[in-house]
Amino acid sequence: MAPPLENQKRVLLDTNVWRYVIDKGSQGALLRVAREGPYRVQIAPAVVYETLRLKDAQLRANLVRLMSNWRFHRMMPEAYSDSMEILQEIKRLRPQWLREVPEMQFFNRLKKDWARRTGGFWVRCARSPATEANYLGAVESEMIEGAKTQTLVARQEISASEWKRNPPMDKTVAAFHRPVPGWNGKPLEAWRWDSLTSMTFGLARQGNPYRDWIAPFVELDDGLLLGSQFGSAAWVEFWLHLTDKQAMPRQWMRWAHSFAQRFRKVTPGSPGDTQLFTYFIDTDVVITADKALLDILEECRPYSPCRLPEGRLIPAGATGVVKLLAMLNG
Repeated sequence: MAPPLENQKRVLLDTNVWRYVIDKGSQGALLRVAREGPYRVQIAPAVVYETLRLKDAQLRANLVRLMSNWRFHRMMPEAYSDSMEILQEIKRLRPQWLREVPEMQFFNRLKKDWARRTGGFWVRCARSPATEANYLGAVESEMIEGAKTQTLVARQEISASEWKRNPPMDKTVAAFHRPVPGWNGKPLEAWRWDSLTSMTFGLARQGNPYRDWIAPFVELDDGLLLGSQFGSAAWVEFWLHLTDKQAMPRQWMRWAHSFAQRFRKVTPGSPGDTQLFTYFIDTDVVITADKALLDILEECRPYSPCRLPEGRLIPAGATGVVKLLAMLNG
């Protein structure tokens, strides 16, 4: 019998690991160890999203149907977890931004779509992965292009210290080229600038997942995001000078992976790795065949505002599956 969940270590599998399991035909073995083994095997929505982007329809369907199995612990999307941290900081620092009456009907419906065991996102993926892939492609195409443009424009407004080499993360600072309302004019931790620009861009757009989770509690269209291209002075001050990275570790994690990745070869999977990195806060062990991902994990560890998981590397292919199952069997 499997031990109680509270006694189980959590283990998160990278996307490449799921692919090796499918290629070797070891789905049944993985399901058994997820049900009976000493680990709680997690599946992150970021891994499902990366899989839905595959062009090979049959491989995509096989992978998504395995990932959607109820025996794996389904994590909430990183936008939800990140948004809950942001909302707690708003409540602590700027409670006047909160709606007097939150729009809970929409929020609860959205949360239920992710959390329910029957129906919702996971069942849609299992039953119709092609439909979910088409939907994701339509949503992401405009969002990604817009984000690229916004990042390029914002980067022209800022100067970065020592970014031509790989400096210590706690010594990496940034400053704007010109005065920005809400900024005190002094160099600041680079993750703060990154969070300010990305969140201002995302929350200003209908359909953005962060807006979906935060707008029910915060009135975003009443001047908060208006002013300079970075939002109101109060919004800029919140991100650049008031927030505590210990309270919002996912913001730091996203920046840290992107920053470390700048000094390595960028691959098509790099954006997905950055997304996956934010889930490391909610696991005990990460298993991957990607050595670079674990190298970045170790690079971040000395500077991280939160506890980071143990990283375990497996070889690619069938040999990796054998090692994976041995690990999960304890």
